[in-house]
Amino acid sequence: MDRNELVSKFAETVGIEKAESVVDEAMADIGIEGSSSMTNTDARDVCEIIHHEHDGYITLVASELRVQLAAQERFAALLENIPDPAVVVTFDQQEPYVSSVNDAFEVEFGYTREEAVGASLPALISTPDQAAADIVANWWQNTNQSEQEVTRITATGEARTYLFRSVIVAREGGEVEGYGIYTDISERKRREQQLASQNERLDEFVSIVSHDLRNPLSVAAGHTDLLLETVDDETVRERLQAVRDAHDRMESLLEDLLELARQGQVVGSTQRVDLETVSTDAWAQVDTADATLTVDAPVSVDGDPDRLQQLFENLYRNAVEHAGPAVAVTVGTLGEGGRDGFYVADDGPGIAAADRERVFEHGYSTDTDGTGFGLSIVQSIAEAHGWSVSVTESETGGARFEIRR
Repeated sequence: MDRNELVSKFAETVGIEKAESVVDEAMADIGIEGSSSMTNTDARDVCEIIHHEHDGYITLVASELRVQLAAQERFAALLENIPDPAVVVTFDQQEPYVSSVNDAFEVEFGYTREEAVGASLPALISTPDQAAADIVANWWQNTNQSEQEVTRITATGEARTYLFRSVIVAREGGEVEGYGIYTDISERKRREQQLASQNERLDEFVSIVSHDLRNPLSVAAGHTDLLLETVDDETVRERLQAVRDAHDRMESLLEDLLELARQGQVVGSTQRVDLETVSTDAWAQVDTADATLTVDAPVSVDGDPDRLQQLFENLYRNAVEHAGPAVAVTVGTLGEGGRDGFYVADDGPGIAAADRERVFEHGYSTDTDGTGFGLSIVQSIAEAHGWSVSVTESETGGARFEIRR
């Protein structure tokens, strides 16, 4: 703030002559007489003196200005300590011109404050496509608060991607100020592209497993079944049955591999999912023989309904395979109202404490006939939702899988 600006604010109340007199007097008191400009701290000190040494409306103006200047100082300190590059602009015919930048802006883009202040922001930070700069210039003025991805050239000459968030604020006299923050998201974009590439490869893998491997296996299993129907020799039948069992084992392994591959893909759109409904629907999709299900989970969770159903299906299969066809399975909630998550428990033999950490590893199984992928899939789905999964002992001594949010 300069002297004349401060004088004009007081002149609205007491007139120009009186305003000049009290401002110059206060400036002399703090040793900056004759200066045309002053820091915000100096201006606040001048207002402090005027507030205490004068009476009437001028003291109200001084008090109000003092509060405004203090707020500006706090904002300036906040802006300076933001770790991301930040810029303040004013506008001239919708073109944003820099009025202030923080240290992070100087480091990131290679301009000192002296070089940046007064420059056109789009011209200051060159972009590969000048049209992009024009869009940002107009967008500053036409949007009160928004964000978009932009590409900017850093001090090292590297083009990086930023999430540019801005807000515009109307000041006294109709002047508009804009505040913008550049958050570097280049690594996030790289990871997104990498994930998209991985998902493409997973899709290829799923296609190969679904057609090129599964079809020949089905043909071999079919021929084996025909031979079992026509061969009478017991020794040959035993060997054919061993082949058929191996086919079944391979089919189970392929199913789990396919499902595991799908879990590598990102979770789809989430929504409120009724836990009792999804857990009951999953039970209907599993060969549960004489097993029973008890559900006491009248809550909803935010999740991908398809992935959640797959999670329950795998936990149910695990219970039936390890606890027997007559196993009793219970679904319940953790914490009051299910705020901490949910669990799936059974009344089987349980899982030894020494195996509880390893059961989620790919390919690990305590059952010689198991593929070792079911619980790994459960963990993948849980973690994709930002949850954790662990196994402990149920009230009946069986296994209890806890999914915590």
